Amino acid sequence: MLAQTLDDTMLVDLVSDATAAPSMHNAQPWHFDYERSSRTLALRADFDRAMPEADPSTRALHVGCGAALLNLRVSAAHHGLSMVTALLPVPSDQALLASNLLSDSPQEPRDAVLAPPRDPGPAYQPVPVRRPGDT
Repeated sequence: MLAQTLDDTMLVDLVSDATAAPSMHNAQPWHFDYERSSRTLALRADFDRAMPEADPSTRALHVGCGAALLNLRVSAAHHGLSMVTALLPVPSDQALLASNLLSDSPQEPRDAVLAPPRDPGPAYQPVPVRRPGDT
């Protein structure tokens, strides 16, 4: 798929696709911050949505955030964007799980396997299908 220009509408689409990810009890324990000057989309754990009784180690919270990150990668590849992800970029900030540098340059996509060049790929189509109540 040809790269598209990263604008506010596409950014909303990326985050919308990312947040369609499943999470324990549909808690959606993530938060996204976009830094326009560096074109960086940060994935942060939202510990206010943690479930200390059901998930005392926050393992399920982190698994849900990982699912949101995967959906973000699939969506970026679908839109023809190149994305470089740094996991746990600031060790002292436990909430910052990933920093994602987005580029609409015509480079070979890093996640070409997620979105083959001539086909939007079967990976993208199920992303927006998530329904309320899915866990």
